[in-house]
Amino acid sequence: MVKVPITTYKTAKPRFPRVARFTRIFQKRRYQRIYLFASLAILLLTTLLWSFLSARIHQNNADQLVNSFLYDGTGSFKNATLPGQHTYLLKWPLFFLIHLFNTTDNAYIWVTVALSVLTVSLFALVLYWIEKRPLVYGTLLLAVASTLLLIPAQPYAGGLLPVNMAMIATRNLEYILYISSLMYVISAPRIKNPKFFAAVFGLSILIATDKLFMSLSLGGAFFAFFSYALAKKWNLVTQTIRWFVASIGGVIGSAIILTSLSFLKITHFSSQATNTYGLIKSVHQGVLGSAYALIGVLTNFGANPSYDTTLIKAMPARAIHHLVSLSGPALVINGVVLVILLLTVYNTLLISFGNKRRQNIKADGFYSLSIMMIWTSIAAVGAFVVSDHYYAADARYLSIIFFAFFICAATYLRNKRWATEQAAIAGFILVGVIILSIPNVISYSKTEQSATLALNHRNELIVLALKSHPVDTLVGDYWRVIPTKQLSRSTISVLPLSGCIDARKVLTTKNWQPDLRNNSFAYILSLDKSQTDFPQCSLEAVTAAYGKPNASLLIDGTLDNPKELLMFYDHGAYKSAPNKGTISQLSATITPIRIDELPNTVCVGPTILNVVAHEDDDLLFINPDTQNDINVGHCIRTVYITAGDAGSQEYYWLGREQGSEAAYSKMLGTDNIWIQRIVKLGDNQFVTVSNPKGNNKISLIFVRLPDGNLHGEGFNASQHESISKLLDGKIPNIRAVYGNSSFSSSNLISALTDIMRTYQPAEIRTLSTFTGPNAPDHSDHMAVSNLTQIAHAQYEKSQYNNTVAIPIKHYIGYPIHINPENVTGLDLDNKVAAFLTYANHDGAVCHSLEECDAHTNYGSYLHRQYIAE
Repeated sequence: MVKVPITTYKTAKPRFPRVARFTRIFQKRRYQRIYLFASLAILLLTTLLWSFLSARIHQNNADQLVNSFLYDGTGSFKNATLPGQHTYLLKWPLFFLIHLFNTTDNAYIWVTVALSVLTVSLFALVLYWIEKRPLVYGTLLLAVASTLLLIPAQPYAGGLLPVNMAMIATRNLEYILYISSLMYVISAPRIKNPKFFAAVFGLSILIATDKLFMSLSLGGAFFAFFSYALAKKWNLVTQTIRWFVASIGGVIGSAIILTSLSFLKITHFSSQATNTYGLIKSVHQGVLGSAYALIGVLTNFGANPSYDTTLIKAMPARAIHHLVSLSGPALVINGVVLVILLLTVYNTLLISFGNKRRQNIKADGFYSLSIMMIWTSIAAVGAFVVSDHYYAADARYLSIIFFAFFICAATYLRNKRWATEQAAIAGFILVGVIILSIPNVISYSKTEQSATLALNHRNELIVLALKSHPVDTLVGDYWRVIPTKQLSRSTISVLPLSGCIDARKVLTTKNWQPDLRNNSFAYILSLDKSQTDFPQCSLEAVTAAYGKPNASLLIDGTLDNPKELLMFYDHGAYKSAPNKGTISQLSATITPIRIDELPNTVCVGPTILNVVAHEDDDLLFINPDTQNDINVGHCIRTVYITAGDAGSQEYYWLGREQGSEAAYSKMLGTDNIWIQRIVKLGDNQFVTVSNPKGNNKISLIFVRLPDGNLHGEGFNASQHESISKLLDGKIPNIRAVYGNSSFSSSNLISALTDIMRTYQPAEIRTLSTFTGPNAPDHSDHMAVSNLTQIAHAQYEKSQYNNTVAIPIKHYIGYPIHINPENVTGLDLDNKVAAFLTYANHDGAVCHSLEECDAHTNYGSYLHRQYIAE
């Protein structure tokens, strides 16, 4: 238990007798102890609150996620390149710890919370060493709690970059190490003392971790030396010389540490400057920088009433909005606290120059620490102003001022005699505003999280897409691929970019940089403005670097006006795209083309058009006829009306489409690249047509309407829409599973008729409507059969084909199992081989003939094929 010193307070006639009677109880030691521990508890509880809320917001920040990922795999960290200006050296053990916990979201959150609590607790301990009087110390803790609570997690909702300390990769514990190093400099009686070397070692670790502290320490010592030398304060000059020497030692030590780590090949450090800020070039920029510095200081003390806007013209309105909210009193009180802290800093600085009577200020180590922290703050503000900083995102560069001002206040006030009434009233006011501001803090945290929902949703879609359409590497914006890797539980390999085509050089590893010419990859192409400084890349720039993709998937926007696409290069760069055709045909894998622009529609020999419901229907019910037609050189066009999504909100259907392509490759006996083109049939009506590269005899057409379920009732994921309901007139329209196509029954019939007209089949094959009480079929099978018959009739009557009757065959679906087995020998082998190739992409089916025969109905389908009479 902390021993609470006996405190003597000034006895004065109280201004408010009733309040005085209430506060008089704090003259008793027992109540002072309660006040102290209650203040400490409030500080820790509020720290837990804001650090937890902020950690949830920052958990998708690429800058901290990437550090744990660098420990993945053999040699990843060894082949990594960390920025020399900010190596995160001090935090390496924490990132490795998170890696041991499989880099889960909870691991990041709780390590962040623990780090924030540790930082605040150690700072509270520093303040206790300076000022031990319970009421003064407790009130200081409450002021710390109030200010920390209202420092925003981000400069504005969706701003990504951190402002407060609740992120592992930002500065928090570093400030405590800096304070400790200065205390060792002060306590060392001479340079050769072990304490001085301890200070140099601490600064070496700190500067090796973050070069910002080199500027702060050297700059602070430099300014202090010349200022006190001019004022002839030789005792302080001697102290600042030792500080400067320790800082130089820290710079040299940091260079030795980083060079040794590189020499031992533990990892690599970039010597290239990562600072994107230039020096100011005009008085106007200087004034603007000073204004931004002032706002940054207000932000770091939870006293910025317009903390959530980046527009100067919007600041007054936002300030009024926040000042009249529940957090308004706290913002005002925090402003008052900041003014009081500034007064203590001002008085302390004047006293150090001898321009003010000492007023019983004890010139000891804590006084010296206050002086050094003040000059460090001056260096921080000076560096901020002369650099072209943007206050909203960069207020964190001024966080050292928060620690400096409270240390200075504790030092200045420790010899001041406060009345009990004043101490208690200040404390209870702070408690009141803390309680009032908590609901707003929670509410704004939700706002900040909501601002990232759209971006997180995109990342989630990409994870799901790559689960069904796997590639070797995900390529794209560093701020996107790293969080996407986190969402995938690290199963996705990534190549972070710093530009549209340039691999990122820092905070990455050579292990993440495969030869994209020989490895499959998917590229995230964002056509709308990024939330970061990543450039808005053009389709032309990306395709010039990698060639045309063989397929793409819409992530956001519409097919006519896409906001984001996931472009697939399944066989590497410059290998997937068609090498001849019109401009529109060459870009058809990314942007829609008209059906009359579609290539590979005419081929030598008769064309067979299959129209089925799901991606395995042709393999189960029409094969081996399809295989035999391929063998004799016939042209095969297969239309899949539904996505076969089975009610899944994930991209399950995307894997099934890949399975169909793989099955046809098996039947062709080749391993061709499949090229998917987006075809626009009408307003808001699209299909995807897939062909093997260089083969005009095979086409797979995916309409991607929702699976209607066994009885046509549909699924929740698609609002219970189904083809059978559409054809029965129960619903007016049906939407594709990805939401960018919508068909009425007449639209759908016309679309299928257009496909018939385009490919001009010699024969049409589809499913059957045959069913019975003991042999029911899937509703989609029967609906597709009816749809095909209607479209077939319209096609025969159309102007495109009115002389030749096109035969149509109906293949029995699920009821086939009531018939005898009739597929044997080579036909069975080929049918099974094609289906099992498909099954490699569909986890919902059997994956061997033995499994199919023993545990599912698929075995009966593989052994049979019947055409309805």
